[in-house]
Parts: sequence; C-alpha cells; structure tokens
Amino acid sequence: MEHVESLKIFARIGEAFNSPIDSLELLERTASTLVESFGLKGCHFRLLSRDQRILEHVAAWGLSHEFLDKGPVDAERSVAEALDGRTVMISDCAEDPRIQYPEAFAAEGITSLLTVPLSSRGQVLGVMRLFNGEGGRFSEEDLAILEVVASFCASAVVHSMFHDILANVTASIRESLDLDEVLDSIVRVIAEALRAKGCTIMLAEGRDATPQLRAFNGIDEATAECLVTTPCPATTRALAGEQVAILDIAEDPSAPTSDRFAREGVSSMLHTPLVVRDEVVGVLSVFTHHPYCFSEDELFLMSSVAEQCGLAVRNAQMYTTVKRRYDSVVDDFQQWFDHYHGLGVPAKKVNG
Repeated sequence: MEHVESLKIFARIGEAFNSPIDSLELLERTASTLVESFGLKGCHFRLLSRDQRILEHVAAWGLSHEFLDKGPVDAERSVAEALDGRTVMISDCAEDPRIQYPEAFAAEGITSLLTVPLSSRGQVLGVMRLFNGEGGRFSEEDLAILEVVASFCASAVVHSMFHDILANVTASIRESLDLDEVLDSIVRVIAEALRAKGCTIMLAEGRDATPQLRAFNGIDEATAECLVTTPCPATTRALAGEQVAILDIAEDPSAPTSDRFAREGVSSMLHTPLVVRDEVVGVLSVFTHHPYCFSEDELFLMSSVAEQCGLAVRNAQMYTTVKRRYDSVVDDFQQWFDHYHGLGVPAKKVNG
C-alpha cells in the first residue's frame, strides 16, 4: 500500500476517534474503512468473554447476518496465537484446522483470514479479524498499519469500558439506598464491563476498625476473605489512602501471600481506597486474568468509580441513620399509644 493511501486510512479513522460517537459506532466505522481501503470481504471485531473462552461479537462490516450468527467462536481453537499477542494469518480457511466453521467461511466466499490481537498494556482484550476472498494478500507495511489501528481500537474499547462503569455505578447509586444492594451491583458491573477476573469491596467502620468483606464477584468468598483475614502490605497501604497496583501477584512481595489467588487464576490486582470526607472507609479491588499495567487515565477513572462508591456508602449511612431515628420515633409513639389506651382513658378526652 502506498504512503498516501496509508495516510488516508489514518485520517478517516482519526476523524472517527475524534468524533462524539460511542465505541460501537467507532469500531463499525473503522471496520468499514479497512474493508474499503484493503478491498476485503469483511472485518469483524470480537472481544473475549469474561471467562476468556469465547470471542463475543462487538462490531462488523461487510459480513452477512448468516455468517455472523454461525455460532459461538471458541477463543482457544480459533486464535490461540493471537491470545498471546501475535498477528496470525490463515491462508486457506477451507483446510486449516483452526477454522471452527469452514462451511460458513466457504458460503461467505472467504478464503483467507488475518487475526490481529486487540491488546492494551499487555492484556489481550479481543481480536480484529480481516476476511479476504481469492488472492488476498497483506504486505509487511499493511500488517504494520493494521496493528497500529488495532492498538488504537483496543485503547478506545478500554476507555469505553471505564466510562460505562462510571455511568452504571452512578445509576446504581440513584436506584437504591440499600448499601448491600448497591455494592453488589457495583462489583458485578465492574467485573463484567472490564471482563475482569473479579472485583471486591471491603469496608471499615472507623479508622481503627477491622475491614469487612461486603461484596465480591468473580472469585469465591474464601479467596476474597483472604484480603481481610490475611492482611498484606498492599491492602494496608490502600486502607491508608494509597491506590496500589500489582502487576504480578506471584512476584510482588506486597501482594497477598495466600496461593488462593494463584489457584483462582488471578495475575494482577488494583486496590483503590474508598474515601468519604477525607476518611478512608474501605477498598475497591479489581483482579485480572493476565498481567495488566493500568495507565494513568485508567487509574484516574478507577478513582472516580471509587469516589462514587464512597458516595454510595455515605448516602446509605445517612439513610440508615434517618431510618433508625424514624423507627425510634414510631416505636416511642407506639409505646405511648399502647400505654395511654391501656389506662382506659376515653378517646374523647384525648381530643380535648
């Protein structure tokens, strides 16, 4: 591909990235640009499911509904090399055992497939799949361009995930004043949106109080309880108000010493303090399947999510206090009413 054509591709994709559109439309515009510029049969973006086993449909261009609906795509079988961060070329889709649905490929007129990983800071989130008909070839320059495009798309996906989390957490806080209900919703939303291994929230009632596990998702309760029952330097620092990221729990001495996390398949973790009125009231923790280095923007976004969690805690505490006072008033009135009528005083004397 000539340099002028390369610049045109980046100009069109850059325009999409700078426009006020959501990540789905951005990926669709990127797919259409690549299909047109490279003369492809189609382009498909898929993200790894939370359990890392299935590649889930996100956006596509140029492909029929029949092809897109052919069935679940097994991640390990289809793109094992791509999951290791490598671009993979399949020249003959009819004969290659990595193709899960060869009949569907043949019906769509696809003979070759290029899979480019969507990687962000060492973690593969999904793939960009480029489908060719007869005679389709990619030069070294083409591959370099496509890998840069995939990198841009991966960053856009990650930022979209974080902003979706922030919006959903805010909505959860508005929908309920029940603290346990809100916290359960928050850990579920974070784990699902980030496709993370899991998420937990621990709270500490008072500066010197022992933290308590209040919500968890994606890892079993016994493993989550290790954060409380087996304190480690990372948790202690988070409870002191510091945001702590651990890239590899197997190598970092500040990580939990329990091997339960390793057995759960946890590689990285991020602890973010929950702060209410300058006081740390708990810690929000996120766990990833593979080593992941959070960017400054992502750390800031997680801090914003934690701020909303802190707001939920404060609102729930206020609600609990008001409800306790209300229940106390009602109880006092009921006791007075029962006592008053127990004396046999006629109702007309109550009225004056």
